[in-house]
Amino acid sequence: MAPRTYNNATRRQQQAELKARIATAAAALHARQGVLATSYAAIAERAGVSAPTVYKHYPALDQLVRGCSAHVASLAPPIPVEAILGASSLQQSLEHLVDAMVALHAHFEPWAVWREQGRIPALAQLYASNRQRVARLCAAVLERHGVRGNRRELAAVMESLLHFELWHRLTRVHKLPRAAVRDRLIQLLLAAVGQQPVLSASRPSKRSKP
Repeated sequence: MAPRTYNNATRRQQQAELKARIATAAAALHARQGVLATSYAAIAERAGVSAPTVYKHYPALDQLVRGCSAHVASLAPPIPVEAILGASSLQQSLEHLVDAMVALHAHFEPWAVWREQGRIPALAQLYASNRQRVARLCAAVLERHGVRGNRRELAAVMESLLHFELWHRLTRVHKLPRAAVRDRLIQLLLAAVGQQPVLSASRPSKRSKP
């Protein structure tokens, strides 16, 4: 019985690795041309497997999207929640928060620019979940620093200011330097909650490229 248990475990590991390879190949193609323009045949070719193998592991588009999203998210920089909530002032919390969101936007940009969430339910659910997570973090920041007012509304405004679309529009459409966009976002967040910056927002040690 021992050899059979070993073989089963080995096979499961091989299947998991194969599934991950397919998700990696799909994610690369989705970044290049979007989800809806990427065929299973193209994914199979890039992954070095047959199209039926891709369908076996991801029989539906939503399943494929979730697999790809999980792969891409696993490589994303983590949100430093402890640093954000542990900062000594509201401004410092917002600086950490903006830095974290800017890093995430830069990471997810190749996929987010296709704006396919309105046509793919799985993406719509993922986007909604991410918005709610950011809004909850914003509400926690407000509570941590005792900001008065309707925190739910304030958190919604903050989440909107931190959304990918605003960052992308400022950096790509208006071609503003990322460091300047970062500072403006901090100022806007402070203004949204009725605060003024104590000093001009300090830039991170390593500036992002425009």
